[in-house]
Amino acid sequence: MGRGIAQVFAYAGHDITIIDFKERNEQESLNLIREAKAEIKENLEFLESLDVISASDIEPIIDKIKGVSLGEAEYVLESADYIFEGVPEVLEAKKDAIKRASILASDRTIIASTTSTMLVTQLMEYSSRPENFLNAHFLNPAYLIPLVEVSPSEKTDQNHLKKFLALLESIGKSTVT
Repeated sequence: MGRGIAQVFAYAGHDITIIDFKERNEQESLNLIREAKAEIKENLEFLESLDVISASDIEPIIDKIKGVSLGEAEYVLESADYIFEGVPEVLEAKKDAIKRASILASDRTIIASTTSTMLVTQLMEYSSRPENFLNAHFLNPAYLIPLVEVSPSEKTDQNHLKKFLALLESIGKSTVT
């Protein structure tokens, strides 16, 4: 799901960084990032075949997507405006990613879990800033389906929620809260 979300934001003109949040050696991380970009390129070529985009659009979109390993995550997360957590639907993996991301992120960063199976009230407990946390369930494939289900908790700051909804709408998404 993370790859599709990255594609949507890059297509809309945003600079994106995919973070390999799993402990692995540098070569494995590079391979993972290469695979992600290759999948996104295939998706864009599919859109080109449908005359949704032109061939000349593909490389500029791909160029908006960078990738880093876990060792570089701190530098990326501390300057991020938004973080979309997209680890597998395993509670321990979500817990770890949300805890680490909320510690490394600035106090203004909005963190969204892209889960489709876990409640925001459960996951917000792992964030050191629950007022900046919410769930954002993109439907698959994220680059085709416009709907995003956004689930704030009772602790989510309403201004952060409004800002987040505006971001999603600015990239062509329809939101349901």
